[in-house]
Amino acid sequence: MIRRRPAARGAPSSGRGSPPPRVAGVTLLEVVIALVLLAVGALALAGGIAASERARRSALAGGLALAAAEGWLEAWRASVWGEVAAAGSAPFAHGGWEGRLEWTVTPLGPCLAEASVTATLSGRRTRLVTRRFREASPDCGG
Repeated sequence: MIRRRPAARGAPSSGRGSPPPRVAGVTLLEVVIALVLLAVGALALAGGIAASERARRSALAGGLALAAAEGWLEAWRASVWGEVAAAGSAPFAHGGWEGRLEWTVTPLGPCLAEASVTATLSGRRTRLVTRRFREASPDCGG
């Protein structure tokens, strides 16, 4: 007579006494941890995008302010000696950006002048200073 072992509780009787094959699956805890990690990654990405956008706008404002200041200085260098007012201010615009130029021209002698121009755009201030020598005058060796 053949004796069979009794099956474990809840397990079907296979006749050989071996446990049923285990099915691998994903637990709810693993799903929650994966979602939390995904959310943290998404927040870090959004923060990085926002920081880079602020830096890009600031750099663009600084570049446009620098270009406006350089443009004013080039116009001052090309102007007739003494033609530009000693101090002043004027608005400037580029695309949708609006800013303000402020300048002072200081005579350092009969043949030398110094110009300082400040361009302010979107909170960024750029200041440039240059000097100009008067060459076409007989008093200045020209």
